[in-house]
Amino acid sequence: MKKNILLLINGFGIEQKDSYDIYSAELMPNMDRLTKEGLFSSLSSTDLDYKSGYRSFSIGIKEPLSYSIVENSISTGDYKNTQIMRYLYTQLNEDNEKKLHIFCYWDNNRTIEQLLYFIKEMKLYIKSKIFIHLIMTQQSLNDYKDMDRSFTILNYELGDNIKLGVVTGDQHLENLLAFKDFVKTLATEAGEKWKDLNKKVEVLFQTKTIPAKARTFAVNPGFGVNDNDFFLFFNYSNVDITRYFKEFEVQRYRKIDTSTIKTYSLFPVKCDTRQIPFMYNFAVSSTYALQSIESIGAKAIIMAEKDKCPYINYYMTGLRNTISENLKYLSVDDGFIYDADKVIQTLKAYPQELVIINYEIDSCVKIDDIEERLRKIDVIIGKVAEFTLANNYGLFISSLYGIEREMYNNKHELHKVNFSIRVPVIAYDKGLPGGSYSLSEGTTNDLLNALVHNINGSYGNSGIIKKKSSFFSFLYKKPKGDK
Repeated sequence: MKKNILLLINGFGIEQKDSYDIYSAELMPNMDRLTKEGLFSSLSSTDLDYKSGYRSFSIGIKEPLSYSIVENSISTGDYKNTQIMRYLYTQLNEDNEKKLHIFCYWDNNRTIEQLLYFIKEMKLYIKSKIFIHLIMTQQSLNDYKDMDRSFTILNYELGDNIKLGVVTGDQHLENLLAFKDFVKTLATEAGEKWKDLNKKVEVLFQTKTIPAKARTFAVNPGFGVNDNDFFLFFNYSNVDITRYFKEFEVQRYRKIDTSTIKTYSLFPVKCDTRQIPFMYNFAVSSTYALQSIESIGAKAIIMAEKDKCPYINYYMTGLRNTISENLKYLSVDDGFIYDADKVIQTLKAYPQELVIINYEIDSCVKIDDIEERLRKIDVIIGKVAEFTLANNYGLFISSLYGIEREMYNNKHELHKVNFSIRVPVIAYDKGLPGGSYSLSEGTTNDLLNALVHNINGSYGNSGIIKKKSSFFSFLYKKPKGDK
């Protein structure tokens, strides 16, 4: 077996025509050199964040399997009679002062379509007030077009007792102060208010704010959380809701006894303070990255920021929250991956056959920050390329997803950065000479298969690595005397 290194520049992709021109040979001379000395191609990737990027890489699917589970439940009508739905019918009709708060993690229009089935059923049996709080997870400005239509449908379908409450961005809530503001809004009903959602969407689009980073705003009055209310987290992935209750307990605006709030979810959620009953369990995937790695007797180590490791592990193990001796993680929070000498020392220290190093440009605030980070990464690329060549290892350079957003440069000029749709892939390996091999176009899941095959050729799926036909091989032979 041969050691292979996958160096990821997540968020980086093939620049689209409408993008500010960032990448150049001058900016990344080592990467540019490897595109000529190694094998180079591009991969299809419409993902825009870490979670969807690792899901596509490991499992090869574009959306969580949980959508299919709910779809099947709706098609059979079983969703109407789940134990939680029946319990909500009973409890909320006993006391009309209680409210049901649905925290909907809005991934796409399919989320709203499925939510509406549940809402239509609730309208038949629940007379208490129901407020839908939307948590937007979308990563592209282009999503606002579809969202605007969904808002119109929502407003049309909701009744007198069902209203939209608070809307916020998923990434916005990752900041502690922003999360406090979100809870303050739910507790006091104070804060930014918009009666016309379509106008708010237009403002968000004009200000180039991606949905996942939108600040909290309210739509209708009366949504405030009270004792004895009900929470339903309408989630399609495993989310941590511990801080919801912790923040309600420490906020000083209104005294709310969170122990009286009954909480449920669509799929399992993480909560350190209570058990949360859920309607559906997650499905697991039959094919996934760790399975492929283990099938050839290999092991892997992933270098990533500590807070990203749990969900990277979740996707790498086929949607299972399991720990394997064959898959290790190394936190890079101290920034050592930008120190070339320490990176090489780490590669020498760990015996795993597959090493994945996660870089990213998502956190860059300005275009100039992206350029500076790419310069630093390019230095690492040069050092790692020398190391792999000297040791007869394999080096692959790619990205699991791109970004698409409006960003300022240091001159305070606003430009579009569009690395979406396609990402680059480079293979730099003595065992993959350009005269005999090429990289075909494919997906990031095909990249995974190529890595496993390059570690151990007995793995059947060669992914994007293609052996050139011997009939044409003479076209690629070097003249005698060339080295």
